[in-house]
Amino acid sequence: MGHRVYSPTLSRFTRSILAMIAYLIGAAILIGIVTHYFLLPAMKAAHGATAPQKRQLMATSRLMLMVVLFVLGVVTFMLFRVRRFFFPRPSEKPQRTQYVDAWAEAGR
Repeated sequence: MGHRVYSPTLSRFTRSILAMIAYLIGAAILIGIVTHYFLLPAMKAAHGATAPQKRQLMATSRLMLMVVLFVLGVVTFMLFRVRRFFFPRPSEKPQRTQYVDAWAEAGR
């Protein structure tokens, strides 16, 4: 029987895949809830609505869409740590290279 070697890369990859799957499931649930409790009733109400009521329903639907997209965007930035691409950590100050005087060393 062979021994299993611990690989942090595999573990990190697995965590990324699981996080992505959880994110997609959560996004699908959120979109399903918004659709079921808001968009479908709004579409039914729009059939018998007057022009001002339709404009109000359209504005409310757009606002709801913006809220859902904002939440999904914020979760994306938090979950996948996209921040590191735009705001990298400050790097250490470079150390000055110490040059050795070869002629002095040769004379010793």
